Amino acid sequence: MKLRTRIVLITAVAVAVTVVLVSAAAFLLARRELRSEVDESLIERALVIQGLADDAHRVMGEGGAMRPAIGLFGGRGPSFDTVYYQVTLLGGDVLIPEGQALLPAVEEGDLTNQAVLSDENVDGVHMRMISFLSVPLGLVQIARPLTEVDATLAGFAIALSFIGLIGVLLAAGAGMLVARSALKPIDGLTEAAEHVAETQDLAARIDVVSNDEIGRLARNFNAMLSALEESRSQQQRLVRDAGHELRTPLTALRTNIELLGRTKNLSDDQRLELITAAEAEVMDLSVLVGEVVDVASDRYTEEPVEELLLDDIVEGSVERATRRTSMDIEVASEPSPVHGRSVALARAVDNLLDNALKWGADGERIEVAVAEGRVSVRDHGPGIDEADRGHVFDRFYRSASARSMPGSGLGLSIVQQIVEAHGGTVFVETPDDAGAIVGFEIPST
Repeated sequence: MKLRTRIVLITAVAVAVTVVLVSAAAFLLARRELRSEVDESLIERALVIQGLADDAHRVMGEGGAMRPAIGLFGGRGPSFDTVYYQVTLLGGDVLIPEGQALLPAVEEGDLTNQAVLSDENVDGVHMRMISFLSVPLGLVQIARPLTEVDATLAGFAIALSFIGLIGVLLAAGAGMLVARSALKPIDGLTEAAEHVAETQDLAARIDVVSNDEIGRLARNFNAMLSALEESRSQQQRLVRDAGHELRTPLTALRTNIELLGRTKNLSDDQRLELITAAEAEVMDLSVLVGEVVDVASDRYTEEPVEELLLDDIVEGSVERATRRTSMDIEVASEPSPVHGRSVALARAVDNLLDNALKWGADGERIEVAVAEGRVSVRDHGPGIDEADRGHVFDRFYRSASARSMPGSGLGLSIVQQIVEAHGGTVFVETPDDAGAIVGFEIPST
């Protein structure tokens, strides 16, 4: 079922339920008011008879016949013919006006302390009757037909039903108009989504014309398209750059293998040199493939976040780098609790140390500092040119002086990716006394 149809149905059902409840309340209120008037008239007549009950001769005539209701029943009047009277004497005789049908009997046990009002049916006529005990008369019953009341209520019920039906129809029509107006922006979103799905055109955008929920949805949809467009652009750049970077070691490796296979008169030294070069290219290729996979899969975000001491992670990375290179690495650390992923942060620190070891001057120490979520690694090498400082964290970026050196240009890019996943930032600084400071900062706890 379409959303527009559901809105119309929900609106119509809601209005129908409201109309039914209001109509039922109005009908019951009208019924109570009309019947209360009948009850009051019956009670008034009962009080008159009760007041005259001390004089039985005013009620009964010669031979026990009931006198005319002059005075006793309010005199003759237009309502006389619509009122039924019946007296059941203490001896068991029943007195009724001439030509009147008998009223239904009532259990006297129900009348011990009070009069009883009840609905009765006499010769097919719906009546309201009051019954009470009166000494010395006996059981007195007075009834009035409810024909006019029932007819009035029936007409009122028909009118309420008709008004309710009109209200539901109007509500359904209003629901259609509201649904058409409210869903018009959503139709635009749907058409845009279908256009993107069919054409893969992530540059498509939706015009935001309001600040309501629909406008917010449109803005979020545009933001999603922008993120998808940027993601696809980054993927395309990664594939393009990775293909370019992979081409160089693969070409060198193929050349060395071809020389080994085609050249028959190679000396042992030449053969060893070619094999060593091929092994180096394979090593570089393995490192490059691993880093490309890391960048493309962003596998470090799969690790759970936990409370860590960043200084412990840095000291562990420094210890590994010292064992591997025997370089002099100086560490200045303070307790630095953070929420993060230990393996990912260790990889980021390892890459910073590798970068410093690569560019540091021979024999010069590497200085590492960590405090309050900030990690900085300083080398004493040639430093970073001003033109290159804004690009050192770009994927596959290598300055002119670095193109002849081993490396893929992805190490610092991986650092930035990990740090941004932790809500932090990376930085590059160039001290006045040469060298470079490269690091990152994440929120501390």
